[in-house]
Amino acid sequence: MINSICTTTIKTINQTHDSSGSLIVFGVMEFHYRSKEGPTADEIPYRSKGAPAVIINELGEATLGTAIGFIDLQTDDRGTYKEKIATFVIRQFAPSSANPSERFNPKVQKPETPDFAKELVEVDDSVADENKDQADEIPF
Repeated sequence: MINSICTTTIKTINQTHDSSGSLIVFGVMEFHYRSKEGPTADEIPYRSKGAPAVIINELGEATLGTAIGFIDLQTDDRGTYKEKIATFVIRQFAPSSANPSERFNPKVQKPETPDFAKELVEVDDSVADENKDQADEIPF
């Protein structure tokens, strides 16, 4: 088994459960690689079970993330012809932000000053005004 790490976009999500009740998700994912023609996008079926399946299922379709896993070849016997179908088995999945601007510009609300603190701020302003006259007389 050769592990692979790739940045993927989850295109479709289908879900089922196994006999022990673990969540299994499967579908199609898109990954990019470099070929003679330049950067190329390709799609491959995937499946995942357990914790990575829960993450993928919660985030939904069009999720960008890093998938760690391996390629499993399944043989489909069609009489005289055997077709091998490659499926990427995801063992770990680390989601990336769908919108890069959300990572760099989080929406943070400015905290509101409580009433008791507003009184202290007003007192500090009046003290600063009184000390301003004295600060003008400092010889340096």
